[in-house]
Amino acid sequence: MRTARLLRALAVTALLAAACGSTNSPATGNATPALTPSPTAASSPTQQTPCPPPSNRCLALVTLRGSTQLVVRDITDIGHATTVSQLGSIQNPQFVSSTALSYIDGNNLVTVPLAGSPKTVVAKTTQGVMLFAWSPDGSTVVYTTQSKPGTATVHRLSAGRDQVLGTYPILRGAVGCETVASCAGADTWDIRLSYSPDGAFVSLVESIANITSFRLWSSDGRLLTSSDSQSRSMSAWSGQSFYFPGAKGVEVWRDGVVSSFLPGVDWIRPKASPAGGQIVYEVRDAQGWHHTYAVDTTTRKVRELKKGRTQPAFLTSRYIWYEGERACGVSEGCDASHSAIFSGKTYIYDLQAGTETDSIITSVADVWPHAA
Repeated sequence: MRTARLLRALAVTALLAAACGSTNSPATGNATPALTPSPTAASSPTQQTPCPPPSNRCLALVTLRGSTQLVVRDITDIGHATTVSQLGSIQNPQFVSSTALSYIDGNNLVTVPLAGSPKTVVAKTTQGVMLFAWSPDGSTVVYTTQSKPGTATVHRLSAGRDQVLGTYPILRGAVGCETVASCAGADTWDIRLSYSPDGAFVSLVESIANITSFRLWSSDGRLLTSSDSQSRSMSAWSGQSFYFPGAKGVEVWRDGVVSSFLPGVDWIRPKASPAGGQIVYEVRDAQGWHHTYAVDTTTRKVRELKKGRTQPAFLTSRYIWYEGERACGVSEGCDASHSAIFSGKTYIYDLQAGTETDSIITSVADVWPHAA
C-alpha cells in the first residue's frame, strides 16, 4: 500500500525519462497446484468483523470514489462503514495505533490523532524523511533520510534517542514506466521498511531499476543481515516469519533458517492478514493478467480468489480489497507482454462467504490493526 504511493512519487521526481519495457523483465509465475476456486456471486457483506481492544474498531486509510482526499474509515461493520475524519492530501500516511496516525510533512515526520490535528513533530530533518515504520506498540519508529546523493541513512528513534542503524543505496536519475499498470516493469519495483508483527525485527527491502538492497536488524538496532545484491523484495512478515521470493519460489525465514514455502510461485505485492495466518498476493499469467490468491501460512493451502484483480490488500482479516482489470485496447499503448489494464472498478472479496462486491474505496493506504 505505502510502497505503491512511494513508487508513484519517485517516478514523478525522476521525470520518467526511459521508455516502457526498457528496464526489468516482467515478474511472471505460476500458481501452486490444487487451487480451490471461489464463487463470485454479488452480495453485500454485513456481518460484523471482530476487531481488537482497546478500541474494538477496524480502521482504514483510504480514498473514496469521486475524491482524491484521504479519509479515516471505520470498517468494523463493513456493510455500514462510516467516515471518522477527512485528512485531505497527506504524504505516506500510516496508523501508529487505533487512535493516532503518522505521515511525512515537508521534511519532517509527524503524528496526529485520527481527527488530523493537533500535529506533533516526531523527527525533524533537513534531508527529508523518505520511509518510516512504527513498532507494533507505537513506542519506536524507524525512518530513512537521504544522507547524500545515492545514499540513504536508516534511523531508529525511541524515547527521544535517535540511533543510526546504517545506510543503503537509493535510486537517482531517470527511470522507466514501472508505476504504470500497462508496463511490464510495474510488477518488479518494491521498496519497504517494516517491523515484524512481534516487534523483534526491522527489515528494509529495495528493488528498483538497478538498485537492490536488503537489511535486517534486531529491534535493538543490531545489524543481522546486509546485502546489496539480493533485495528479498515482494516480501511480507506474518507472525515471526518472513516470506520472500527465492530462486525456486517463495521461501520463508524463521529463527534464522530459510526453507521452501510455495515452490514455483513468483508472487507480487503480498500482504499479511491482521489476524495472522494468511497472506494475500497476486501472480501475473503469460497473457499479462493478474490473479489474486490467498495462502494459509500453516497448511500452505492456496485459494484463487479471482482473475483480473490486482493490488490486493486486507481491509480486515475477513475482507480483501482489490482493483479490477480489463483488456488493454490497441490504442492504449500497453506493453506487449501486458494485456490487461486497470478497469477503474474496485471490489471487496469476502473470504468467509466467497463472494465479491463492488467497492467505493479507490485506494488503500493502510489499515488498523496491522498485519499479525
